[in-house]
Amino acid sequence: MKLDVKISIRKTFFAETISSSFYRFFMMFVVALSLIAIVGYDKAIPIYLGSPTLYRYIEIFTILVFAFDLFIRTLMVVEERKQKNAISILKYLTLPSTIADIIALIPYTSLPYPYRILIIISRVIKGARFSRSFQGVMEGISERAFEISTVFIIFTFLIIASSIIIFVAEGGHNPKIHNLFDAIWWSIVTFTTVGYGDIVPTTPTGRIVASFLMIMGISGIALLTGIVSSAFTDKIINMKLNVEEIMEKKIKKLENHFIICGYGRVGKVVAKEMERFKKPFVIIEEDSEKAHEAINEGYLTIIGSATEEEILKKARVDKAQGIALVMDSDADNLYTLITAKDENRNILAVARANSEDSVKKFIKLGAKTISPYQSSGYDISRMLISPRTAEFVSIVMQSDRTIEMGEFYIGKNSPYAGKKIKDTDIRSNYNIIIIAMITKNKETIFNPKANCVIEEGSTLICVGTKEDMEKFESKLTNET
Repeated sequence: MKLDVKISIRKTFFAETISSSFYRFFMMFVVALSLIAIVGYDKAIPIYLGSPTLYRYIEIFTILVFAFDLFIRTLMVVEERKQKNAISILKYLTLPSTIADIIALIPYTSLPYPYRILIIISRVIKGARFSRSFQGVMEGISERAFEISTVFIIFTFLIIASSIIIFVAEGGHNPKIHNLFDAIWWSIVTFTTVGYGDIVPTTPTGRIVASFLMIMGISGIALLTGIVSSAFTDKIINMKLNVEEIMEKKIKKLENHFIICGYGRVGKVVAKEMERFKKPFVIIEEDSEKAHEAINEGYLTIIGSATEEEILKKARVDKAQGIALVMDSDADNLYTLITAKDENRNILAVARANSEDSVKKFIKLGAKTISPYQSSGYDISRMLISPRTAEFVSIVMQSDRTIEMGEFYIGKNSPYAGKKIKDTDIRSNYNIIIIAMITKNKETIFNPKANCVIEEGSTLICVGTKEDMEKFESKLTNET
């Protein structure tokens, strides 16, 4: 029963779940609300926000919420620790974060100034604990806890030692140093290189100590800055690695997907179209700058050369439905095609060819080709001969809301296999027009008649809106 309580608390409030995200947002909102109430108490806002009664109610609500948070955190920690005794609980209650939670429970008006500042600081810390960015920073610092604590121990020793020396050396000669606290204040100001100038050593010993302390202060702060910067850098690198690990896990689950080799001008268009039609795909790009551009777009991306067999295997080419070869080099595209066909003989390959010689090689290897020069020439001639038709086709191919063209395979278990077109609900229920049918013998029938029988193993080329095409595809998928 205890195990169930532990799992429930962590998953509900402090794990990467939807409920914990809501709880995190709610707690940050409550902290912000409490700080606004504090500002209202002190009349630090020039505009009117509410009455003192409202601030008291906000304070009571805040304390109740903070008490609940502290209770469930304590319960979770106690349940998760192996030693469930008074010592274990005491250790948890003496943690700096727990002490801050306890101080945050104190009503703001119950303490005089300047002790109220502790309540403000504790509530700010509490709010920061629910920020993922702050958590990431604290994780990075905690990983350097040994180095940071060592530096602080050295700092403390230097300040205490210099304070004692300066007190002994300057005590009877410097009218500004009356007690050990004045010496400690001078040591801290000197060590941090702030130098207010309110206390200046007058004896040779004091000046020697000051010189040593200034040099050590500059070196020590530089050392501490380097440690903290290193912690931040490592954390950022780890976050990037986590993103890549998550991406690799998603790629490992891909099946019947598409691979886009190259994320140049053509590859970007292919990716956008794949995204528009909601098709699963992965991009392979060797250039790290282009690859990170694809990652920032939210695309699954592998950084590497598609010509390498291991990279294609990483993209699960053996499970892929199709591959787009749109790299700048025809040689790279040809080599990648050969490798892909070795891994997956049935993969559909479409390549961009920059020369007639390359077109012949791609076709010989079983790939469909697109030549930029031929395509451009064809498009220009169609626009000159039939400008309205060309414009209509352009709208059909590019718009999200108008007509689209698609192909649908009719399998053995399809409800349309063996039926005449007029006896199906393709037109009546889905408002889709069949403009061609490719039989299993690769024979193409343009504008099939109503009495034409839809053969098993054939492919229907259809025209319709995006929504209707998706409904029809869903029908075929569910039925088969």
